Amino acid sequence: MRLRLDHLIIRTGEPQKTLAELARRSGAPVLAEVEELLGGIESGIARGGPVDLEVLNIGGIPPDRPLGYGLGLVADVPLMEAVGELRALGFPVSPPAPGVAGDRRWRAAQIHGLLPNPFPVPVNTRRPGVRDRVAGAAAGTLGRIPVLARAGVNEAGDSMVVLTEYGFDVAAWRATAEGGPAVAGVELGAAGDRAAWERLPLGDEVPVTVHDDGPPGLTRVLLTGARRKPFSLGAVRFEWVSGGGR
Repeated sequence: MRLRLDHLIIRTGEPQKTLAELARRSGAPVLAEVEELLGGIESGIARGGPVDLEVLNIGGIPPDRPLGYGLGLVADVPLMEAVGELRALGFPVSPPAPGVAGDRRWRAAQIHGLLPNPFPVPVNTRRPGVRDRVAGAAAGTLGRIPVLARAGVNEAGDSMVVLTEYGFDVAAWRATAEGGPAVAGVELGAAGDRAAWERLPLGDEVPVTVHDDGPPGLTRVLLTGARRKPFSLGAVRFEWVSGGGR
């Protein structure tokens, strides 16, 4: 099994403003305008080439500035198989749960043990079985995120790593927003959990550089394409590079 970086997640208390600023300053086309999802969560998405840029308003107390909340992954095997392999590697993973927005549908599972104080959701390292199917079916839907009780939504934690399996033609959907920059590399702080990332079977199509020191979460996004002035969106720095990321 190999994983691939699929989307980046920026948490914000002002998603419309953050998405507009991200699109204006980076030149990234908007794939999905901000919409309110179940539980009061709001989500909007811009396209960054092979990697989506999602802004997310989640939690009862919004951050005072945009934060590099986390990232989303996809696997080259069915989702339940990927969950089982990750659990076998020692990663606590939630049961997959369905998500929906308009005509788009997917299933997703939360991965703990990679970033500090992750989004609070029940996870385990057991081999997937009936309990996972029952828990996933009972979860309902909530945007890209495996659904939790409302209390969980009120407490967002400090990070999120989610594994997604799409039930629609995501490539065709992304192709509706052409042009703009492409994400070529990502840097994040693991706050001492770098060794866990070394065990993660993550491909290098879009390199992810993990630091033990510095602030936790997503800190730097490297872009290719028509160069613009580097900028910071809250705690996340956006810079242009030549060719691939470093």
